[in-house]
Amino acid sequence: MIIIGAKGHAKEVFDIVTVDKSDSFYFFDNISKDLEDSLFSYPILKTAEEAQSILEKNPNFILGLGNVFSRNKVYNLFLGYNGNPVSAIAPNAVISKSAVLGNGLNIMPFSFISADTIIGNGSLINAYASIHHDCKVGEFVEVSPGAKVLGNCEIGAFTTIGANATILPKLKIGKNVTIGAGAVVTKDIEDNAVVVGVPGKIIKYNDSKI
Repeated sequence: MIIIGAKGHAKEVFDIVTVDKSDSFYFFDNISKDLEDSLFSYPILKTAEEAQSILEKNPNFILGLGNVFSRNKVYNLFLGYNGNPVSAIAPNAVISKSAVLGNGLNIMPFSFISADTIIGNGSLINAYASIHHDCKVGEFVEVSPGAKVLGNCEIGAFTTIGANATILPKLKIGKNVTIGAGAVVTKDIEDNAVVVGVPGKIIKYNDSKI
C-alpha cells in the first residue's frame, strides 16, 4: 500500500492506518527535494514510475496530502495506474450509519459526521471537525480542524474551510471557496470566493477559478 505524501499530513494519516508489518508499505512524494529515503522505516517512492510498479503488485493507495488540488491531481494519476483509493478513517471518528462516504477520504481523529450526510471522493475531514445532518460535501473538500458545518448545508468541490470556522445551517457554499480560520459564514457564498471574518465577508476571489 502507498500513502501519497511524505510530510506532515502523511504522518498523521500513517498514525490512523493499521499497518501489517508483513505487508509492503510505502510513501510517495515526487515533488519535495528535502526528503530522506524512508519515513518511519518505510521507503519513500520518488518517481511516478516507481509508484506504478508498486501499484501493479498492490493497487491500494491512501491520500496523505492536505491541499485539495494536489489531492485531486495525484488521485487521478494513481487511478490512471489502476490504483484503488482507500479511505483512512480514525477509529474514534463518529460517523452515522446513514452517512454516505466517497472513496479516498481522510476522516481524522475525533471528527463527527452526522445522519444522511454525503461526503464526496477525496475529501479531508480533519480532527475535531463536524459535519451535521443532511449536508452534502463535494469532492476534494478540506474541512480543517475544529471547523463546523451545520445542518442542511451544501459545500462545493475543492472548497477549503479553515480551522474553527462555522458554516451556519441551510447555506450553499460554492466550488473552490476558501473560508478563513475562525470565520462565521451566515449567507450563501458564490464560486471561487475568499471569505474571512465574523460575519464572513468576501474579500477577494481565488486566482485559479473552476
